Amino acid sequence: MAQVVDKLSAVTEVEGGQFGIHTHAIDPVVEARVRRKLDMRLMPVLTLVYLFAFIDRSNAGNARVLGMGKDLELTGNRFNIGLSGFFVTYILLEVPANVLCKILGPKIWIPFLAISFGIITTCMSTMQNHQGFIAARVCLGIFEAGIMPGITYTLSCFYRRHELVSRVGLYSSVASASGAFGGLLASGFSQIPPWGIIHTWRTIFFFEGIISIALGVAAFFILPSAPNTASFLTEEERHVAVARITLDLRTSHIEKLKMKYVRRAIFNLNTVLISLASFCSLLTMNSMALFVPSILNAMGYSGIHSQLLSVPPYVWAALVCITVTLCSDRVHRRGIFIVSVMPVTLLGFILLLVDNMPLGVRYLALFFCLTGAFTASPMFVAWSVENSAGHMTRAIVAGTVVGFGNIGGLVAAWTYMLGDAPRYIRGHALNAAFSVLCTIIVALAMLHLHRVNKLKKLGAYNHRIEGKSEEEIRDLGHDHPEYLFTL
Repeated sequence: MAQVVDKLSAVTEVEGGQFGIHTHAIDPVVEARVRRKLDMRLMPVLTLVYLFAFIDRSNAGNARVLGMGKDLELTGNRFNIGLSGFFVTYILLEVPANVLCKILGPKIWIPFLAISFGIITTCMSTMQNHQGFIAARVCLGIFEAGIMPGITYTLSCFYRRHELVSRVGLYSSVASASGAFGGLLASGFSQIPPWGIIHTWRTIFFFEGIISIALGVAAFFILPSAPNTASFLTEEERHVAVARITLDLRTSHIEKLKMKYVRRAIFNLNTVLISLASFCSLLTMNSMALFVPSILNAMGYSGIHSQLLSVPPYVWAALVCITVTLCSDRVHRRGIFIVSVMPVTLLGFILLLVDNMPLGVRYLALFFCLTGAFTASPMFVAWSVENSAGHMTRAIVAGTVVGFGNIGGLVAAWTYMLGDAPRYIRGHALNAAFSVLCTIIVALAMLHLHRVNKLKKLGAYNHRIEGKSEEEIRDLGHDHPEYLFTL
């Protein structure tokens, strides 16, 4: 580490400048090689961990239509209460979990979470009543709370701002892919002959939990602790990997947990607006993740057919998410893409609300419903992180946006009630309304960021660096007058 820091300081002295490293201090050929190695090392394992985290949280919807509801007597609101139990602990522990990720490091924290939620999922195969279902969902929320903000924070430690959204979009696209893949897994696992108490829907939890545990063990051996300790990089590449992040953050200083970083992360208009927009999109995303099989079942399809017919809409949503986030990174813009896809989701729910709509059109509407929410939701957390500077600040921001946003997940658990079948008017109308609200909030966030950037360029915030030491200036983070926000 000392050798890397010495080299970094040498670059700073040669290049000069108030903030350390400038763009031309980094060899673009070496940087491209570093980026490729990071992609090969980080993205597969983090994507798979997130895939099975999302499968494990949403497989209750698959298990329900395959007999779990009857076996556990999930009558009335019991199923919805169990779904809510997950989001209560999930929401409350987002920020503390990401602070622990910052303290312990991703190499320890991410594998620990994956192994833990895998164990909980495996144990869910032995549930005997609705009380056990509710308790298991609460425990699952505890260990999944740190996954999405933790992975996003991890990526922000290795990738530059303009590289972040496409990577977050790639791993988050499996949230929609999990609906397709999870439906296929559920259909396949449920056909395994009974052995002991494990049968039909129970095999879903058992085998998906085992896979999650195996991924957690693998992640421990694959994930690096930090750019400067990545053994798969050469010494020169480690130096460049550190320099890339230092350039973006304008400091190589690693902050400790202090109240000023908490205030900077949470109490600013950008975090507030993005958190509100994330609430809206995650309400819709989780509604679809949890209830698409039930919606299809209410259209008249059998349990197995509902699982299989849920696959194409989820595949479509994953492809849209990957395409949009790649385009977003290419042009370094976020908000305009979000306000472009959310109206598509609105159209889907409007079609579902129209009475006597042909069955084929209602099925097509599900493609539209998944398009916006499954694309916008991951972009929000990446957008908020890239507009924050400082490792601790980024960790807190990621936890805040995902935590507050998943209050929408808590609401989503109650959007589609058994008594509202088969048309589910209340659920469709609620999701349509929040799609509109999400679009409006994003437009306001874009206007706010544009205004702040304009004022910074005009020198309105230059007073923040007057009379301050070099260390104090480096510690300003995204409050620095030269730190421009991504729109």
